Amino acid sequence: MSGGVEASGERSVAAGRDIGWVHTGDRVTVLPPAALAPVLCPPGLVNVPRRAAHFVGRGAEGAVLDGESETVVICGLGGVGKSSLAARWALRQAAHRNPVWWIRAESRVDVDAGLAGLAAAMQPELIDVLPQEALRERALQWLSTHDGWLLVLDDVTDPGDVEGLLARAGGRGRVVITSRTTDGWWGIGRVLALPVLAAAEAVELFTRVATHAGPRDTTGAEELCETLGQLPLAVEIAAAYCGRTATAPRAYLAELGRSGGLGNAEEAVARALRVTFNRLSATNPYATGILRFLGWFAPDRIPVLLLPPFPRVREALGELAAHSMVTLHEDGSVSVHRLVQAVARRPPAGDEHVRREAAAWARGLAETAFAHAAPLDEADPAHWETWRVLLPHVEAYLRHTDPAEDGEALLAVLAAAGGYLSLNGLYEEAADVAGRALAGCERLLGAEDPVTLDLRGALAETLASAGRADEAIEAAAAVVRSTTEVLGADDVHTLRARCCLAKAHLKAGLLHRAAVLQESVLVDMARVLGAKDRETLLACSELAGIYQALNRTRRAVSLGAHAAARMSVVLGEEDIDTLVTLINLAGLYAAGGATDRARADYEELLTVCARLFGEHHPYTVHVTEALALLDL
Repeated sequence: MSGGVEASGERSVAAGRDIGWVHTGDRVTVLPPAALAPVLCPPGLVNVPRRAAHFVGRGAEGAVLDGESETVVICGLGGVGKSSLAARWALRQAAHRNPVWWIRAESRVDVDAGLAGLAAAMQPELIDVLPQEALRERALQWLSTHDGWLLVLDDVTDPGDVEGLLARAGGRGRVVITSRTTDGWWGIGRVLALPVLAAAEAVELFTRVATHAGPRDTTGAEELCETLGQLPLAVEIAAAYCGRTATAPRAYLAELGRSGGLGNAEEAVARALRVTFNRLSATNPYATGILRFLGWFAPDRIPVLLLPPFPRVREALGELAAHSMVTLHEDGSVSVHRLVQAVARRPPAGDEHVRREAAAWARGLAETAFAHAAPLDEADPAHWETWRVLLPHVEAYLRHTDPAEDGEALLAVLAAAGGYLSLNGLYEEAADVAGRALAGCERLLGAEDPVTLDLRGALAETLASAGRADEAIEAAAAVVRSTTEVLGADDVHTLRARCCLAKAHLKAGLLHRAAVLQESVLVDMARVLGAKDRETLLACSELAGIYQALNRTRRAVSLGAHAAARMSVVLGEEDIDTLVTLINLAGLYAAGGATDRARADYEELLTVCARLFGEHHPYTVHVTEALALLDL
């Protein structure tokens, strides 16, 4: 874009003096009436995981949450009950707050997905209409203009990931954050440090869980809880085992082993899990395998579409839930505490070959689940909701795995995930995912495979959109060399790669070089594809944008008018590429001083855009603002 105003998403258009050039694809989305109406939050909108059925203690911490009016950050060890406290308190707030919305916030991608989910819950009609970035913005706008809501941002690892949300929405409702770190919260909110349970409370928790299904011998519970460091998660896992198997605490201590001390939170959970693993390995080995499989995803609400569709899976999940290893939700999704996942990802004890096979089986099953669940046409709005659900789990998988072990089934999933991220303006994240997909393709398919070459071009485009111009130039030039050698100089992939190379130079500020490159490829496109081909006409429009950036306004208008006239005849006046070219042309007229012509064109385009896309679509908004600028 030439006006210096950025837009989020590959198919978005920035508002400014002009659009410059845009290639958005040929899909037109007609928004329903709901997209044009004010956002209304339905009553009783609650999204909180129902955790901690056997919650004990935390009266003082609950009082702090009740009495505080600003953001509160609950900090503490993993497994100490931060999320359980937040969930219990949030559910009580549902009586007088709306909405009460839980967002897993381990990364910025998670935060954006959670906000998009809130907007979709407010207006379900828009789930398959607006991309995630647009839904996220609607949620932020609503939060910033309404009172009486509550957001819980769970497991924040970097305060920077939520600063933007707090800056936009803070002060109107309540925000509660949970985090394992106490650093970086100055000026954001009050830090509430959550300790392990007091000795008596730990015993109370153990007794409640162990005797839930009937009377049990709890002699020695004090010593067992002390051995587990009075960490709620470890105590609950041990108690569930004792209750399920009618094992007395002292007998459990013998299985647990008394040596080694508590160590840390993960080790406390690992020691308790080891006992449960040993029993399940003997009685239901499939259950332990499923738990290892679940360890590769995000911890909250692993969706049904990622679960193997076999009756044995539900049986195994029921057994795991009975041992407090997982939480089952009414919609069929599954949650697993992140510390349980961390332990489950560890290779099992025993023979090295067996260890490797067990780890490879669980990871391979996770990759297969992604391959079956992920829609590869990420640009189709019908698949956006699926991608919103899957993306946090894809991100978690990538965080916990070695790229050198990615299987071929995963590569198409990563390519589509990168496309979805780029579509939503998350270019840095998209570049990371596309880079990993590319590395896998080069390793498994070869550097000259057409799929590999396509991914290299996509990565170059993403790097350019992310503002990493030097890297984009290098990557695009490499793609041009490769496609020329493998497919030939006149192949359409090579021609597109050359357009990408020109665009990378433009974004780097190398305007004259960009013009030379684009002029050269336009000549070859006209020769190979024909002067009336869509690709040729788009390249012509893009060259007009480069000329405008060079202040060659007369040439830019002439070329833009030529492209628009040809597209109107060949593609139709309401084709999306034609409309974008016409909007760009109106901007060129305005930049050249032909304000009356620009105003007339904008007014006509405004009617068309509002009818096709709706009043809030980026194209419609841009034209509206461009008209307003002409009157300043």
